[in-house]
This record gives sequence, structure tokens and C-alpha cells, in this order.
Amino acid sequence: MWLKEVEENAEKDCLIMLVGNKMDLNEQRTVFVRDGRSFARKNGLAFIETSALDATGVDTAFQRILQEIYKTQTKKQLKSVGSKNDGPMSGAPVGQQVARGQAISLSSQPEPGQGGNRANKGCCQGA
Repeated sequence: MWLKEVEENAEKDCLIMLVGNKMDLNEQRTVFVRDGRSFARKNGLAFIETSALDATGVDTAFQRILQEIYKTQTKKQLKSVGSKNDGPMSGAPVGQQVARGQAISLSSQPEPGQGGNRANKGCCQGA
């Protein structure tokens, strides 16, 4: 089954969203909404229906998955309170909603020009 394969190959805390596409073709439906929701609930997945034809639900799907990632990272940050907090979410406003268009860094690597542990010499800079 595809879900077992994802679970075997993805990171343990990987967020999975079940997306039912082509909701604009309701008369040709082979999987009912209630079945999709039920499967998602039983397997701990997020669920949404979309239509790529008219973009219904597509933005919402991406917003939901990003909000879940943000919540997960925020929870991890809160658990590490009291320890050295220099992870990927350090300095992020804990418990605040992410505004549309706001960038969220999910990398533990510093952004270019932000410093970090490496020397600031690149391969093309003078020695």
C-alpha cells in the first residue's frame, strides 16, 4: 500500500496530507468524500479535496500543510525551552499565525549573509 511505503521511506515526523483531486468532476467520482475523510482519520492524515482545473482548494491545501509544519516546529521549540535554542525556529514568534506571504525558514542552516559556524570564505573568494 502507498501509505506503508511513505511511512517506511519518509522521516518519522513527516506530515502527510491526503488530497482528493478533480472535485470538479463530481459525477465521475469513484471515491466519496466520506471515504477519503475516514481513511485520513484512521491513518492520522490531513485531508482536503481540490480541483486543479479551477484551483479550488489548492491554496488552502498548501496553507494548511505549512501551518501544520509551523505548529510542529513551534512545539519542538517549546519543548527545548531551557536548553540552548539556536535551532531552525529560533527567533520565530511562538504561537503567532503566519501571515500570507511571510517566509518561514525550515532549514537549520543559516541564511546567506547570516553568519554561522563556517568561515565566510567561498570557493571563488580570494584567500
